[in-house]
Amino acid sequence: MSEPTPRQILYALVAGGFVLVVAVLVIGAAVAGLVPGWWTGVMAISLIGFSLWGALNWRRTWPLLLGSIGLFVLWTVVTLIVA
Repeated sequence: MSEPTPRQILYALVAGGFVLVVAVLVIGAAVAGLVPGWWTGVMAISLIGFSLWGALNWRRTWPLLLGSIGLFVLWTVVTLIVA
């Protein structure tokens, strides 16, 4: 296995930041009562699953970035619909 490039490390950190932001938003929306419990559960399972996958595949930069940004967009759109 080769040494990770600086770009791989940066992209992994950016993707991790997006996942953390989405986690804070999910928790905040649940605590504030903005969304139903089922949506919080779906997002919690999605975040855990994606985080595990991302931790194992952090060198695959494009799928990692697209997945983390996709989680943010998914949370935003569905939260606006169900709120």
